[in-house]
Amino acid sequence: MKDNKDLNPFANKTLASVDIVLENCEVYNIPADGIYKLSVGDIKFSFDVHVNGFSNYTKPGEMWTHAYTDFVWLALNKKGMNVDSGWADMLEEESPFYKRVQSNDITHLDFIFDDGSNLYVSVPWEDGSTEWYNKLQKNDIRDDILFIKIEEEQEISDEELEEINDNHEDMYHWDNDEDKEIEILDEEMCEDDGSYNFNWISIPNYVQAAFSKIDEQLSRVMWNIYQKEYDSPFSNTGEKFKNDVFEVEAYSWDDEYNQEYNFKWKDYKVRWYKHCLRDPQANREMTPDECAKMLDECLESIYKMDRENDLFEQLCDSYNCHFCCQCGEEATKELNNGKYACDNCLNNLGKEQQELKEEIENSLFEFGFDNYEDVTNCIDTFIDFIKYAKAWSTIENLDHLDKALEAINMNIKMENGLLDKETERKIKEFAEKW
Repeated sequence: MKDNKDLNPFANKTLASVDIVLENCEVYNIPADGIYKLSVGDIKFSFDVHVNGFSNYTKPGEMWTHAYTDFVWLALNKKGMNVDSGWADMLEEESPFYKRVQSNDITHLDFIFDDGSNLYVSVPWEDGSTEWYNKLQKNDIRDDILFIKIEEEQEISDEELEEINDNHEDMYHWDNDEDKEIEILDEEMCEDDGSYNFNWISIPNYVQAAFSKIDEQLSRVMWNIYQKEYDSPFSNTGEKFKNDVFEVEAYSWDDEYNQEYNFKWKDYKVRWYKHCLRDPQANREMTPDECAKMLDECLESIYKMDRENDLFEQLCDSYNCHFCCQCGEEATKELNNGKYACDNCLNNLGKEQQELKEEIENSLFEFGFDNYEDVTNCIDTFIDFIKYAKAWSTIENLDHLDKALEAINMNIKMENGLLDKETERKIKEFAEKW
């Protein structure tokens, strides 16, 4: 019978480690002795040819190869579960792999062999509740083993996965590092049999947008009440807020404090890392309609605080008169947020939006776009960029954004040889002096 090691070029190699690559490019290097079991399905290859070169870094005819698989079954022992990503210099607090894997966002596995060669493989992916959440990935964690299963036709339930893994656990014998305990984040997430319940799921973009609006209005009203800047509990401030509709508590850095959630409305709970837009996870799904209801109720509870504190508005209410939130003139149009606006300000806002719309359309069609679907896709991409800039940078206004885009554009031109020689020379001279 022919030896299986003759069947493919990788079976003759010895695996040294596996790099597990996550959606935001974090990498966890799992050594071979941290792996209890590993199975990979059919590995297929594709390649692209960079015709005429896309940049200064490619040449005509240069090929880029890509490997992908339809199935991954990975089980890690305690050593593999507790590996850190090595991002300690970039993150204030680093999570071991068994915590970080709960985000369900593994994108690639890089198999590194003892001869220095490697095989970089994409895993099956299908967007779940967000585009950063892989609904094809299933996890099950025990005291000794972390199980991960990723496959294209993912029909197995969490309960079935636990039953399958029970058999593996019976076969498993731990020989070293028995004194090292796995820390469990929340007691209520542990089942009676010691298994770990992965019911927390990533929240959709519309819930994150609702949090941003609640945060904005809470900060505004608290400033009105106390006449000083408010340390919002939606940020990394250590503060908390609670009324009869919702409660929110900033991320806690206290290892002794068992923080069950950071936000709660009725039975809906959300937890996050540092601030409300960083890795938020919920205890259940929320539909857009329910999210709209949550937003309305939370905002109304905040506006109620503002009205109760505003004697002038109470007087206006008693005489049934209201004033424009923009210019202060008497107004009759009530907005969705409970404020009022005059016809003049609403008309001016409509004109501004129409002029901006025409400018965007004209610019994109002059650039080469030939249909409105491409135009709206481009605008959607730019909106995502603005949201990213607001959440992950210090950009605070349009002037900051304008300067940041100019700098980015200049940098791209510099890297790809698109600047004129004189401008490039001036930048290099400035950089040398700097």
